[in-house]
Amino acid sequence: MAETLKILVVDDDSDAADSLAELFEMEGHDVKTVYSGDTAIEQWRHNGFDVAFMDIMMPGRNGVESFMEIKKVRPDAKVYMMTGFSVNELVNQAVDNGAMGVFSKPVDLERVFTVLEELAA
Repeated sequence: MAETLKILVVDDDSDAADSLAELFEMEGHDVKTVYSGDTAIEQWRHNGFDVAFMDIMMPGRNGVESFMEIKKVRPDAKVYMMTGFSVNELVNQAVDNGAMGVFSKPVDLERVFTVLEELAA
């Protein structure tokens, strides 16, 4: 059986974040949901996570800026970016700095769960 993963979901759209978190919890994972990049950084400082799914376009500190700060705290952080917008420059910046991948919104749940199965194996 696959292990339980500690997952951080970061999205300023609370409905989207909560829905994704609920799906992960239904699969038996331990999930923390936050709604800003600054809160995500703080969570990484105090809690280790196996993986995060982070929205790119958020008010204040965007997802890529937040991811870059998280990498300073936890260089081995596994983060997947999510976006509903065409933000190629930000996507490229995230991938160039170690993001595990990028999901377009609405996210392809089958692909997300495949990623989680691989991480939990």
